[in-house]
Amino acid sequence: MTLDATVIVIGSGPAGVSAAWPLVEAGIEVLMVDASNGVMPAPPAHEDLAAWRADPARWRAELGGTGPLAEAGLSPKFATPRARATLTGFAQASGLQADGFHAVGSLAAGGLSQIWGALAPHYSPDDLAAFPDPAVMAASCDRVAERIGVNPSAILTPAAARVAARHRETRDDPGFRLGPAPNAVLAASRRERGGCTACGLCLHGCARGSIYQAAAELPALSRHSNFRYRPGVRVERLGGAAGAHLVEARAGTEQVSLRAGAVVLAAGTLATTGLALRRLGLVGRRVRLESNPVGGMAFLIPGLVGQALPARSFGLGQLFYTIDVEPGVESAGVVYGADTLPLGPIADRLPLTRAAALRTARALAPALLLATQYLPGRFSDNRLWLEGDGSLRVEGHQTAQAQQLLDRGFATLAGRMRRRGAWALPGSRQVLTPGADAHPAGTLPLRGTGPAATTATGELAGVAGVFVADGAALPLLSARHPTLTIMAQADGVGRTLARRLATPAMAQVG
Repeated sequence: MTLDATVIVIGSGPAGVSAAWPLVEAGIEVLMVDASNGVMPAPPAHEDLAAWRADPARWRAELGGTGPLAEAGLSPKFATPRARATLTGFAQASGLQADGFHAVGSLAAGGLSQIWGALAPHYSPDDLAAFPDPAVMAASCDRVAERIGVNPSAILTPAAARVAARHRETRDDPGFRLGPAPNAVLAASRRERGGCTACGLCLHGCARGSIYQAAAELPALSRHSNFRYRPGVRVERLGGAAGAHLVEARAGTEQVSLRAGAVVLAAGTLATTGLALRRLGLVGRRVRLESNPVGGMAFLIPGLVGQALPARSFGLGQLFYTIDVEPGVESAGVVYGADTLPLGPIADRLPLTRAAALRTARALAPALLLATQYLPGRFSDNRLWLEGDGSLRVEGHQTAQAQQLLDRGFATLAGRMRRRGAWALPGSRQVLTPGADAHPAGTLPLRGTGPAATTATGELAGVAGVFVADGAALPLLSARHPTLTIMAQADGVGRTLARRLATPAMAQVG
């Protein structure tokens, strides 16, 4: 039987490209497919925030002709035209129905990295202990961090800089750790990517490519003759025949059947799990789906109220912190400046007339900090299953324990931030819908038990040659953002598969 490729990688997001690189470098023929149509809004052409604010047509980008920037309880990053283009069509294409859960996924090239916050912390040693080989995972994390350019945030808003300075002056506080956010953002130009200029337009897409996103790696992969990328292919199911794996898909109105010796699932946790459950024939089998219970609150630094909005700033994470909420439970979060956000959502929360609220929001923005808090996924309570008609169902619940731990974490955070000159705003605390973290994971855990699991190598239990390389395989969802760890897991899958398919070039792969 003629194969379309030795390995087919399904998905072009961070996991897909991370699994593809070691295979391609080993000389193995790789075909990557995704459902993207290649249409994404261009990043703003404005030089900086000042030019953006001066543009009378910016409301088109802020509202997109569809209403307010974001639904209540969701991140502003879901609200831009770029986010709408990234997220549109996923639920329909996946046959996904959700109840009590905000199901996030993408059909776009690069997946959710088109709009991610670029935060890329390492998992803690305790977190990595859940993986089959923690030392190998740590090495993969370092390798991926170097490839995508993870650096401590060097650009802090005045509000964040003041908190960081006060933190350095505060005596040891071992239960509260705070420092510059580790972001996948280049400080200096590297190859095709430019260094960050603090234009402040991060949420709308980075015209310089300073913020890592997976689709930007596709041209470099495509320079290898053994790599092909085929967008516009929506995979519907997997099968097997005569020693090959079949990938049944749709390209527009055409049915497509592709054949490969091995398949790497990297379509995002929800889509990957749907494909795996269909391949295993597990209709109606409920599997655990982890997400991070998450909330947010606002802080004010009184001395900065009324200062001019900056012409330039940085719109991603400023500071990263962790809190020991109770023995053995670490929460984590990010502190953002409000000076790069549209003023409308801030004004909407003020009990004033619209005009007065906008003036007040402009005065408050330079002094505001917004902080998130995430709990480990073990405190979530979500289930995913495959219906008889092939559709996916997700059901989510917020647990009382998660609510209690978030409350405790926010009380601790408020006290620690007050000592650093930032005061929690009454009424600003908010707990988000399950799934709003956009970190679904753990449905097919490494070394899990039962048919809906993966082996220590990431291979789907009972289906030799099908590997899971994205968040579905995480054995643990940390409070720390998981993207770097997911990419490291995918890197390990690619290296494992490359060794199995050993070629003379394999000696170059560590």
